[in-house]
Amino acid sequence: MKLKIIVGTASDNALYAAQAIQTALAGELNAIDVVLANAHTTGEILEVGADEVVLVCTSTHGNGDVPENLLPLYADLDAHPRYLGALRYGVIALGDSFYGETFAAGGKLFDARLQDLGAQRMGDLFTIDASEMPDAEPEAVQWAQVWVAQWLKPGGDR
Repeated sequence: MKLKIIVGTASDNALYAAQAIQTALAGELNAIDVVLANAHTTGEILEVGADEVVLVCTSTHGNGDVPENLLPLYADLDAHPRYLGALRYGVIALGDSFYGETFAAGGKLFDARLQDLGAQRMGDLFTIDASEMPDAEPEAVQWAQVWVAQWLKPGGDR
C-alpha cells in the first residue's frame, strides 16, 4: 500500500507532523509521499491508484479557513467538481481550541468538501489541539500508526 500525505500549513506545523508520520511509517508501507500543496495544486493530485490512500494533514488559517497553500486545491474541487468515490482518505486537522468554533476548521472544511464529492473517509477525522499539545508530531504519529494498522489488517477498513 502507498500513502500520499497532502499538507496544508501556514507555519509548517502540519508539515512537520506529516514528515514525522513519513519517518515513523516508512517500514510499514511501500511508499509515502509528502506533498506540500501550493498555488499549482489541483484536484488531479487526488487521482490515486487502487493501492493508494490519501492523508490530508492541515492546519487552520485566519478565521477558520483552509491554509493559503491548500486553498488552490480546495477551490479547484469547488470550481471543477468531480466524483471521488474511489478515493480513500483520512484527515488530521490541527488547530487551537482557544479560537472556539473555528477550532481545526481548515481540516473540517476540507473533509466536508471531499465527502461532498463522494470520497470515502477511513476512520474519524483526527484533531490536534495546540492548547493541549503544542508539539503536534507525537500525536500525529501515534494516530497515524493506529489508522494505518486498521486499513492494513486483513478485512480492515479498505
